[in-house]
Amino acid sequence: MKSIYKIILNYRNKLILKRITSKFGSIGVGVKIWKDIKVSFPSKLVIGDHVYIGPNAFIQALGGVGIERGTIIGPDLRLYSANHRFKQAASIPYDEHYDKRQVMVKENVWIGGGVIIVPGVVIEEGAVVGAGSVVTKSVPKFAIVAGNPAKVIGYRDEEEYLRLKSEDMIYLKLKNSGSIRPNYL
Repeated sequence: MKSIYKIILNYRNKLILKRITSKFGSIGVGVKIWKDIKVSFPSKLVIGDHVYIGPNAFIQALGGVGIERGTIIGPDLRLYSANHRFKQAASIPYDEHYDKRQVMVKENVWIGGGVIIVPGVVIEEGAVVGAGSVVTKSVPKFAIVAGNPAKVIGYRDEEEYLRLKSEDMIYLKLKNSGSIRPNYL
């Protein structure tokens, strides 16, 4: 049986998260986001169904950010969709204008912990971004990337991926329904 303290704490955390996510451009069903997420320009953030965003994430959405269905993001994400203008700027090191470029994270992407994503990047469907990577260029469909700057180190098994997708075997959806349980229990 839960203690009254845990019930109150859980309720408080849900209220905090609801306050944060109510400002998003849109948010899908079955989304799990840690309450310590920080989002600048939240109305320009769109999140699809069954997305997980781990603790201590920072999303700067000035240029627009889309995170599609089934994406899992580890802790300490840093995602930027705009940067100060420094080329042909009116001052140095930069001026008051921004270079805004949308960031898109397509369906069923897995982004490891401590990843940095810069403006204009598209991470295509089914890609995997290794922990600690700095993503400075778009990532191809089913690619596995790692490093600083992130480079393709391999590809997922496309046939297996497409089979699982056709069966709607989305990890967070299955976990939320109780269909799967962590094997460390």
